[in-house]
Formats: sequence, structure tokens, C-alpha cells
Amino acid sequence: MKTFRLIRLFTIVLFMITANQITAQQQANPCGDTEKEYYSAVKINDVLCGYSIDKECLTMENGKEVLYQTSNVLAKLSVLGSGVDISFNFAYKIDPVTQHWYINNTEINNGGANISSMTEIIGDTAFFYENDKRTPKKTFITQDVEFESTLSFPHIVRDFIQGTSDEESYKVLDILSGDIIEKKYRRTGEEEIVLNNTTFHTIILEESDLSKGTNAKLWFDAGNGYPLQVMVAGRHIYLTDKSVIGRITKVDFDNVIFARVDKIIPGFQDLTYMKVQAKIESAGEPITVESLNRPGQTFTGTVENNLIEGIFELEPLRYDGSNAPPFPPDFSNVEDLKKYVEPERLIESDDPVLIDEARKITEGSKDSWEAATRSSKWVSENIRGAVPGGTSAINTYKTREGECGSHSRLLAAFCRAVGIPARLSIGCMYSTNYKGSFGQHAWNEVFMGEAGWISVDATIFENDYIDAGHIRLGERTSFQPEKMEILEYRTSNGDPADISSAIPDAYAPYIGKYTNLFKNNIFTILYQDNSLAVDIPNQMILALNDADEDGKLYPKLTRQIYFKFYENSAGAVEKMTLTQMVAIPRIEDEEPLSPEVPASLSPYIGTYDLSQAQMKVKVMYMDGTLAIPDILGRTAEQLLLTEKKGIWTDANGIYEITFEQNENGDVTRLIAGIIFPCPKGEPAAKVIEPIILESGIDAGLEKYEELKMAGSGEYLFMETMMNALGYRLLSQDKVAEAIEVFKLNAEEHPDSFNVYDSMGEAYMKNGDKKLAKKNYKKSIKINPDNENGKVMLEKLKSKN
Repeated sequence: MKTFRLIRLFTIVLFMITANQITAQQQANPCGDTEKEYYSAVKINDVLCGYSIDKECLTMENGKEVLYQTSNVLAKLSVLGSGVDISFNFAYKIDPVTQHWYINNTEINNGGANISSMTEIIGDTAFFYENDKRTPKKTFITQDVEFESTLSFPHIVRDFIQGTSDEESYKVLDILSGDIIEKKYRRTGEEEIVLNNTTFHTIILEESDLSKGTNAKLWFDAGNGYPLQVMVAGRHIYLTDKSVIGRITKVDFDNVIFARVDKIIPGFQDLTYMKVQAKIESAGEPITVESLNRPGQTFTGTVENNLIEGIFELEPLRYDGSNAPPFPPDFSNVEDLKKYVEPERLIESDDPVLIDEARKITEGSKDSWEAATRSSKWVSENIRGAVPGGTSAINTYKTREGECGSHSRLLAAFCRAVGIPARLSIGCMYSTNYKGSFGQHAWNEVFMGEAGWISVDATIFENDYIDAGHIRLGERTSFQPEKMEILEYRTSNGDPADISSAIPDAYAPYIGKYTNLFKNNIFTILYQDNSLAVDIPNQMILALNDADEDGKLYPKLTRQIYFKFYENSAGAVEKMTLTQMVAIPRIEDEEPLSPEVPASLSPYIGTYDLSQAQMKVKVMYMDGTLAIPDILGRTAEQLLLTEKKGIWTDANGIYEITFEQNENGDVTRLIAGIIFPCPKGEPAAKVIEPIILESGIDAGLEKYEELKMAGSGEYLFMETMMNALGYRLLSQDKVAEAIEVFKLNAEEHPDSFNVYDSMGEAYMKNGDKKLAKKNYKKSIKINPDNENGKVMLEKLKSKN
């Protein structure tokens, strides 16, 4: 029988869901064709979303026999609508006699920062190197320390396979941190399992990682001690064959890290009190009832093996800066704070670039609180939201984008760079995602002397406080909810039952529905919790700030989109625009600039990488100015830009373009403000569609006339919307109904070639060639350039 081996993926998968995700490149392999190769599958919530390729061989190095092992893993996730591919690469050099590794290289890529680590054992010391750091962390190795590689566990073989142990505790050298961690294994039974068309007799062990507070169930081959299957926290990893590579799909990770509560609080940043019943599984560090009780957070319930069940009461205090430490502070001699003023993995507070920026941001601060809040404000205003984002502090600073963990690590690095103790808080936060939910989140705590640790959340512009929707679990934890329920809440306006729902006169003109003509969806502007809010279909409700001096209404949660409203000549609001900001990094160009390009424009000419859409955007010189393609493909022509106060716009009003430069004046990114026009009103076609489907075409068309006659201004009677309805009916084989919709559209828009073209297609599908020809001919008469109509007429002629 072949020997099959399985990578220790449960450790990796747990690592994937914590805040510390790292990146790197694959190691060179000295084995060549002599290596053995094995495959494993990764399922999350029963979705096959990843695989590992594990290899090993015996080779000679410096006259010494070496067991060389590699594990390469890929997992595909979708987080908040963005695809995130995460790969893990591990390489070990192992003494084949003792089965203990003496060199490990770890490289992990999440599409963000590039970070690698190496651990080397020399004598009784482990030297742990991160990235390009030349000074390693040193860990003393005692005789009882065990060495687990991704493919071999000599202590498990010794005690549970060859021995008869029922329970053992071990000290293990952790490759991700270079620390000695504690693990406990307990025998729970034996089982015959079939994997990869092979039957294995296995022993089942329960692993408790005491350093992370996690538990896993493992199946080891009872003959040779190799791990064959792992189940942990909704993850299932098991031996399989090579075909797994072509079978994986993305898993919707939002189902793992979000808990829906079906309660919408648009102004959640104003929450002052919240009572939540929760059942949460967490990993990353041990959690206790005591650790969950802290200033501003009370927990009543139980914690067993990091499964949290009980009630949280959240009422964070607002710190006013009283008796804040001086700036710069000096906490270097306070032992408990030492690690929070020093650099660490992903928080490179010793980087000269970050130190320089931190000093610029905080220069002249009257105390440490002002310095910390200035730093928080800088991060809020300069780092855009993105998944996976920058990940490490320095990479987030360079790319100017990241998710909550990236924001928080950069703020921690800024604070530490100027001597302010800072750390991450990890847990969950309430937001209006998915019509109200709690999602995994990270924010910061800064130490303010006698006031203690003060929480701030730069990701969501809570630069000097956190709202009461934050539940803190720890510093290195993950949030895997089973159930969450909001029992009570209050905002700064008081109890929700006491807040008036009357719409102020200043807001009333904006209330209503607006149709995004490009995406054919509907936004609803409403009044809730004393402010305007926008309901983004199938996503979330965002509370809006009041308009700024330019008439822009930004959401309280983000600066990556904004809304503007426009009035007609009678003073009534007739449309809204949504502008979405997209950052597009510049890439190196091989082609030299044309000598005709003016010096004033040459810095902007070049290629920019819109990786989300897998396309390159070229900024060109044309007709004496800059030109760009239409990113969304709404026109095939290059768009000529004109500049006013640093903002470049096109004549069609599709884009607002700005360029970002680094300290050397080099353009590093293009920021495209993509403008979507949204006339006020709901398409009548959307109203009558369910009526047609439920009650028939006559009832639907009668409703259409009723809406039109009412003249309320609440509905849009648009050719494109009715045309789209006709095609939806055609796709459902409701041909007769589609023809009636197209006929109505032609009556209302007799000068449109497209309505006759569509009607010709409907008659053609209905088998009525005569009327199909008639409508295609009419379409071509109105628009002689209608190539589709010409092609269809030729097809009809050929069928005669």
C-alpha cells in the first residue's frame, strides 16, 4: 500500500481567519524528479475551496542525508464581494533519524503584503527571522520541545501509535511565531475511513492548542501515524487525488464571519448602549469569562473551549483627554507596556518611512491623546477600504488601502513609532451589512496613562471613540458566530422608541427612490435616526452626513462613495448621482513617452493596473490633453479630459479623475471617481412585472396606465426599462406578453429604432415572419446603421 500523507492544514486554516495573514513566494525544490507527491482537499462550510500539494524526498546536502518536505496550499475566498486567493508555502529540512526539522521557511500570500519567515535550529536555540530583518528572535529549546512539520509528527507516533497513551501534553515550536506553545492531545477512539479509494484504520485524537484556545479533531493512520483528515471550526481537510485542483470554487466567507440579526440601525456609529445575546466560537488565543469583562463591556455567561455563550452589555465610555500623558511620552521602562511600543510582525513601527510620517502627523501635539487622535484621523482619511488590502503596516501605508486589520496595524505602528503604546482589539462590530449583522472586525486601543486603554476605530472614522456595537474578544482572536441577537440598544439620540420619525423639511425633498440607469437597480433615500440614509440594494443601509460645501453627501462609514442631488427649474429634486472612488495603481511602462507630450502632462501618461477587473487602463496624450478609456465600457471612444483645480473630467460627465503622487513627485495612482446618474423615481416596468406574472398582461398594462395617469413623479416611464422587461418575459417563454410590452414601448417611443428591433425579435420567436420583417424594416428605416436588424432580415429571407 502507498503511504499517503496530509499537510497540517488545520493550523493553516485557523491562521487564515485571524488578523495575521502573511505573504511570500515559493521555495526552490532540490528534489527534482525523486519526490513523492500527495494531494489534500480543503472544505469550508462544505464548499470545496482549496487544496494542498505536499511533496517530500530524501536528498544529500553537504554530505549529509536530509529529508526535504514542501507543502503548497491554495484557498479561494469571497469576502464582502471581493475575491481573495490565499496561498501558503512551507519548506522543511528534517533530520531523517530524529524526524525533527532544523530549518523551516514559511511563505504565505493573500494578495496583499509580501512577508516571509525562516526558523533555524542551531544547538539549543531557535533563530526566527521575519522578512528582511537581520536580527532574529531567539528562543531557547529545551529537551522536551517537540517539532511538528506539515507532514510528520514524531511525538504522536511515539506516544499514540507505537505507545498506548490516552492523553499527552507537549511543548511545540511554532513556525508562525518562533515561540514555544502548548498543545494537548487526547485519544477519543478508532475508525475505518475511506479516502482516495483507500480504506484506512485510524486513531482519532482531539487536539487542544492551549496558546490559541482552539480544538481540532484529527484522524491518524494507525499503521504509520500520518494525519489523514482534520475537522476544525467548520473546516474539513482530507486526503484526495490530483483532480481536486480543477474542482475548487470560491467559498462565501461572509457566511463564516458575519452573523445576521435582521435589525437595521443606519446611524450605528451613534450607538451608546447595546445588549446582545451571543453564541460565538473563537480561535487565536484562550478566552475566559474574566477576559471578556472589561471597562465598557460586561459579559454574563460561559466560555468553554473558546465557545462563548451569554449576554454582552456594551456601553463604552467617551474619553475627553483628561490627564493624558505628555507628548512624546516615555513608557519604555514599564514592563507590561514594553511589547506595545516595540515593532512586531505586520506592525513595523521601526520602519524609517513610518517613523518619519508619524512624526509629521503628530508634530506639535499638546499631549499623547491629541497625537493618537491625529494619527487615527490620518489613517481614516488616507487609507481606502479594500479586501484583502495592505495587511502589514508598511504595505498599507504604501498602497493606501486595506481592510480593518490593515487600518489598525498602521495606526498601531504610527503610535508606537512616537512612543504611544498601542495594540489591536479583535472581535466583531455591528453594521448594516446584510440588513443588520455582526461581522469580524479589528480596531485599536491606545494607552493613556491613568485613564488606561482607550479604544478608537480608524476604519469607520471613529477617531476618538468606539460605538457600542463593538464586542472585544481579544488581541489575536477570530470571530466565528453561531448566533447573535440584539436585545436592546440606545443611540446618542436616546431610546429608539423615543426618536421622532417626522422628516425635517430640509431632508424631505430628497426622500424617495432613485434608479441607477447603468446597473438597473434602485436606491432608496430614507430618514432614520435623525439623518438621511441610503438603502443600497442587497447590501446595506448607510447613514449619510449632511452635504459639504461642494454638495457632496458622504456616508458616515466611508469616503469611497458620495451622493449629490440636483434640482429642476421648479426647485424639485429630479436626480441623484452616485460617485464611486476606485484607486488604480500605476505600473512600469516599457514604451518611452512621445516627444510631443508637454512636460506638464508627462507625469500622468502611462499604464495603470485595475486588477479587480483584470484590465490595464492607459492614460494617453490626445488632442492636446489627457485621454482615458471608459473603464465600464459605456463608450468605445477615448474620453478627453479637462482639468480644474486638480480634478480631471470628461465632457460626458462619466468620470472625475485625480492623480496621487509620492514624496518624490512621481505619480503612483489614478483615483477614478465613476459617476452613476440616478433619476428620481422607480421604473414603472419594475412595478408591473410581478402583476403580469401573477395576474396576466392585461392587468399589468392597466396598472401601467394607472401609474402614468396619476402623474405623481414617483415612477419612470423609460424605454430601456420597458425593453428590458420585454426581454425578461421572452427569456421565460412568455412570448405573447413580451410582444404586448414591446408594442406599448413602440407606441410611447415611435422614433426609437431599438423598440422595433426588439419587437421584430419577439415576432420572430413567435413564428410570425411577416410581422418580424415589418418591424426590422421599420427599425432600419429609422436607423440605417442598425446592423443587427440587417442580419436578422437576411436570416428571415433565407428561411423563405
